[in-house]
Amino acid sequence: MAGHRALAFDRRPAVAGPRAPQLLFTVPHRFFFLAGVAQIAAVSLWWAWALAARAWPVVPAPTAALPETFVHALLMLCGFAPFFMFGFLYTAGPRWLGVEPPAPAAWRLPGGIAALAALALVPLEVAGGPQGSVLLRTAAGVYALSWLWLAFVFFRLIRASGADDKLHATLVLFAQLVGASVVAAFALFGPAAHAYVKGAGLWGFLLPTFVIVCHRMIPFFTASAVPFVTAFRPSWLLGAMIAAPLAHGLLEGAGLAAWTWAVDLPAAALLLWLALRWGLVQSLRNRLLAMLHIGFVWYGIGFVLAGAHSLALQAGGAGIALAPLHALAIGFASSLLMAMVTRVTCGHSGTTLAADVLTWRLFVLLQFAAVARVGAEVLPGRGWLAVAGMLWVAAFVPWCVRYAPVYWRPRADGRPG
Repeated sequence: MAGHRALAFDRRPAVAGPRAPQLLFTVPHRFFFLAGVAQIAAVSLWWAWALAARAWPVVPAPTAALPETFVHALLMLCGFAPFFMFGFLYTAGPRWLGVEPPAPAAWRLPGGIAALAALALVPLEVAGGPQGSVLLRTAAGVYALSWLWLAFVFFRLIRASGADDKLHATLVLFAQLVGASVVAAFALFGPAAHAYVKGAGLWGFLLPTFVIVCHRMIPFFTASAVPFVTAFRPSWLLGAMIAAPLAHGLLEGAGLAAWTWAVDLPAAALLLWLALRWGLVQSLRNRLLAMLHIGFVWYGIGFVLAGAHSLALQAGGAGIALAPLHALAIGFASSLLMAMVTRVTCGHSGTTLAADVLTWRLFVLLQFAAVARVGAEVLPGRGWLAVAGMLWVAAFVPWCVRYAPVYWRPRADGRPG
């Protein structure tokens, strides 16, 4: 019941007059989160359509300007997550750094350009043909440049800060630069950049960004909500959490996939232990907190699967293909995205900090999507890929619809922000 009361204001009519755009273009998390939910809905529906067409011939296939798998890698790794990241960084980052948030004039133009360019990617892919290919890569180039502009805005916050601890903010900035380079490579080299887009996008951008935020926020959130759980986040731990994906990515990129187990298995042991140390069991009584912890467990599971895949290759087998990648991208990163964005949205909407029943059920559905996508690598037929895609859509599209109106409506408690 508390969860329902927490977001009951979502059902109110939208704000009339100029107030809604004023909120969107003056409060960074509102603008960037709205752009993110619009993009994730578009990407999800497009990819589910493509997977359904592959599995069932009665479904007409979408036209494609560039190979679908290539575009899918870019969109799932770098297509929507950056908007949620910048919304978070421009909101929480100034608190980390002890500085004022960036002025709206600093991020409105690059944010608007990035949103328009990213939102154009799916329609341009579906447009097909040589012209669509050129326009798609051009839009990606514009997106990369605007991403760099937004990263520069965050760099200025770091440079202006007198805080003793700038480690998390600085590391996130470096990860953002890797992400922008991934989109730039897509724009400049097209399908020839597929290995870099997939490798650097996951191991150099997406995973490091999420684990940096996890190291900073999960112990803090847990210690403030769960008795007898103390915040545990030494700097060496952050180094290990980031080093694991970077080392794996470098080995894989060097053609040594059969040897990544030397990184993956020790990392898996550390991360699964850390999930317990951070209070996984104790967190399960609080839905919103449980979402964060369950998402983090997938980080350890992903490295278990990566180690198993590497050992199978070492023994001359075929391995389990993309199962580790999707355990990390869907199970870990997507679960953390849903959990973190829900928390920030509730916390900055003037309502109770709680996940309602619908949000919790959608999160559980996302866990089934992750399991189905991992299982599709070992189960026969392409039908499981389509099932995983539909479960993803069933989890994320209603979540997007649920929270999108919050971003243009005023806070329930009447406070600014």
